[in-house]
Amino acid sequence: MGVSKHSFSKDGTIDEYELTNIAGTAISITTWGARLTRFVVDDKSGKRRDIVAGFDSYECWQESLAIDDPYFGATVGRVGGRIWPCDSVQVGNATCTLPENQPGKVCLHGGRVGFDKRVFIAQVISESQPASVRFTYVSPDGEEGFPGEVELQVTYSLHDDNSMHIDYSGRLNSGTETIFNPTNHTYWNLTGFEEPTILNHICRLAANKYMATRQDNVMVPTGELLPVSDNKALDFFSQSRRFGDDIHSFDKNTVRGYDHVFAVSDQPADDIRFVAKVWSPQSGLALTVLSDQPALILYTGNWISPDLVGKHGIRYENYAAVALETQRFPNAVNIPRFRSQVLLHPDETFTHHTVYRIGSI
Repeated sequence: MGVSKHSFSKDGTIDEYELTNIAGTAISITTWGARLTRFVVDDKSGKRRDIVAGFDSYECWQESLAIDDPYFGATVGRVGGRIWPCDSVQVGNATCTLPENQPGKVCLHGGRVGFDKRVFIAQVISESQPASVRFTYVSPDGEEGFPGEVELQVTYSLHDDNSMHIDYSGRLNSGTETIFNPTNHTYWNLTGFEEPTILNHICRLAANKYMATRQDNVMVPTGELLPVSDNKALDFFSQSRRFGDDIHSFDKNTVRGYDHVFAVSDQPADDIRFVAKVWSPQSGLALTVLSDQPALILYTGNWISPDLVGKHGIRYENYAAVALETQRFPNAVNIPRFRSQVLLHPDETFTHHTVYRIGSI
């Protein structure tokens, strides 16, 4: 167990850090986008499985961007999720214009060149239990239209119970106010893609509410929280549900599957609590998510290009894997009830702690 460093690019400018624990589980993170590139674990029968989507090298990742950009494994920000309208965002005393990287005045995941495409500086924090590496990026004032210089630190730790902890810390180094709401965009397939989709995965959520979306743009959250009991396909609260049971009930031209904001609570908590559990009957592996964040975005990879070929020669497709993104509420800057959650001032420290734990059914 420990930490090792490898080159992830041919020119040696991008590094990959591998963290291992006493069980032989290994996770890998690159300095490009502070991305989780591998999570390798033994299943119930002792078979090794890499259960996250990604590519073998920085060059392969760059080639994939010409085809599609699902944000595999990435730290996304400054603000995760969608901001609408992105051409008139009020921050402090200024009106900011953010990049429209989705149609309809939508800024997604921090803009065209967000944290997911920036190079972080890595520092090994601990080589023993738990193995930990911190990734730091300083985002200059005005980057992607966001005001103020912001410093983000993302620390990945691998514990002996096969839990990966991700701790975020953010500070505003210059300016009077900015907005900040990063998250992680790892895609999980607990069969190691032996089953090419997650349709047979089963899910249970701690959220009894979800956030409504605009009628003229179904992907933009309005801030209104509705009971999941009113929508059978979204009710992972009262009982566990197989993704494939209702995934095809959504409009195929817009949503295509699960891309929903679930509310675990109204605001961030003082400590982590149970958020979600997903498991595969085929592999016997279970993923439990704990977080101090109020929102979970459940995304089932509804628009993944079939032309993407990743690690181990795996050809990805729609529903190949599921993302479980913990964060403050998306579009909160435009929702008065939740706006304060994403504001960051010079005398404040943004924090976010999420745990992804792998176990057996």
